[in-house]
Amino acid sequence: MNPNLAAIFIEEFTKEKLQAGDHIAVGITGSNPAVNLALYAAISAMELQPSIITAVSSASYGANREDFTWLDIEAILKKHKLIDFGTSYASFGGKEDLAIGLSDNGIQRLSEAMVRNSTPMLVGATLEENVSLREGAYRELIPKGKRYRLFVNIGGGLANVGSEPNAKLIPEGINKKLAEKPFEKEGIMMVMARQNVPVLHIRRIQRWAKKYDVASTQEMIPIPGQGPAFSKRKHNVTVATIALAVLLAAIIIVIIFDRHDRRFMANIVDPDEEL
Repeated sequence: MNPNLAAIFIEEFTKEKLQAGDHIAVGITGSNPAVNLALYAAISAMELQPSIITAVSSASYGANREDFTWLDIEAILKKHKLIDFGTSYASFGGKEDLAIGLSDNGIQRLSEAMVRNSTPMLVGATLEENVSLREGAYRELIPKGKRYRLFVNIGGGLANVGSEPNAKLIPEGINKKLAEKPFEKEGIMMVMARQNVPVLHIRRIQRWAKKYDVASTQEMIPIPGQGPAFSKRKHNVTVATIALAVLLAAIIIVIIFDRHDRRFMANIVDPDEEL
């Protein structure tokens, strides 16, 4: 992965004027470990206070090794003191957020991962129950008198977005008007929206990498903090505008003096001509 992907989150958080100590709610899955890492790096750099709930199951190319789930990756980061926060609650993920379609062995492995990493499980009988459980968990995780400044969703976890069509239809980026839109099925992001919490929805990191000019594939890991996402050579429009104005003024002055000289010369009478 490109470590500079973290700059995308820094930029989006800065647009929302987040500051050190601000609380954010985070909903992620095991499907996008590289994006999760970038998000965690941004959270650490900005010293935010995250409340994280993870749907542990993964898509084909995510954290899908049964002994190396996203919860296990977090444990390694904590062990090496790279982060001092992590997932507070976990769910199975998958269809209905209940691992429907996974084998019994797969579900067992997910459960073992939660136990192995001492992560409490959120599991209801339906998707709606799981969304309700998440709402209660996020409320429990934030200190009294505080409020979430932002809800961050990575990927298409159904307990977060409500349904697969929702994940595709909800605009990526900052959403502040989700509460005004009708959804057949609601996820926790809609609940947050009704509580006046802005929602940052990121589903396709390749588009974000292109938007911020961050290479998403490369032969060598680039130097962190360097590249077009951080600095670009640009013409100074202000200086160019002033220079253009001065140049136009100079041209106009030259034209005026030239016309004045022509009139002056036209009025001069040659004595020889009179004779």
